[in-house]
Amino acid sequence: KDWRGKPAKFDPDARLFACLSQGEKEKLVEPGAFHVAVISARRASEIVGLRAVVGVQAQLVASGATPVWYVDAASAAEYRQLGLKVEIGGKLVPARNKALGDAQKLGKPCLQVSDDITHWSYYKGDDGPAGNLLAGNEAAKKSTRIRVSPMAAACFLLAKMRGVPAGQSQPKLAGVFPLGNTGMAFVKGANTSEHFILGDFFVQDVGTKCKFDTDLTLKEDYDFTCTHLAKHGAVLRCNRMFVAAVHETNPGGACSERDGAGDKERANIVILQRKWPGVFSLNGNRGDGSTQVTMAWRRRRV
Repeated sequence: KDWRGKPAKFDPDARLFACLSQGEKEKLVEPGAFHVAVISARRASEIVGLRAVVGVQAQLVASGATPVWYVDAASAAEYRQLGLKVEIGGKLVPARNKALGDAQKLGKPCLQVSDDITHWSYYKGDDGPAGNLLAGNEAAKKSTRIRVSPMAAACFLLAKMRGVPAGQSQPKLAGVFPLGNTGMAFVKGANTSEHFILGDFFVQDVGTKCKFDTDLTLKEDYDFTCTHLAKHGAVLRCNRMFVAAVHETNPGGACSERDGAGDKERANIVILQRKWPGVFSLNGNRGDGSTQVTMAWRRRRV
């Protein structure tokens, strides 16, 4: 149950799975096939964080998962007092890598989830790219929103990934559209193979040894996406699936790695631009123009 004592509610999984091709449906697995890792820290000591933790746990359990919470050592006792299954993972990037390593030992795909996602949605509509924002907005308005469970979303992403036809680059990383703007999402096709995979909710399949770079303390998911693209030639981003999270303002978690001046953001951007020449440009439309980036894999200079 959620913070208010109410059971989690989702649309039937069959509505989402009906959006898969027959070949993709044959790749569907049960929720228990995943190692489910919630990456968290310092959320269990105050009311806003507690509300988020309870909400994520309730939705994962209601959809068939047995999540493991990867937290820092200082927070572990507080999380265990909530009855959660806890592993000490350290800070953000080491925790992510420990979760990947644990999944690899189990021989399972790794689903990583942020600790303050409030809901998951899929927009059933035109699969083709709208081409521009005006047309994208119209396509989004005509689509049907499906309120999906987190594990249905994970099963869907894995089936999509494993259903990529033979002869094409086989992705090992799948995720969701990184923003909440549905019109922007419909500008692109339903699925793309070289776009940024958000760290808030992703699946890494078995058969890869890709890990997060411990030199990064922020923007580690941008680097992780590039690592997969360089290794496997493709990722799978579902541009019709969305998560809603509040971590940039919610105390604790990844936001505690940021500083008000943006110096840490800029330091991590320097690492990204050095590792992946040509791929990352500063995004002048967000923040002060020096702390956010856009990613274009096609511009990579080798």
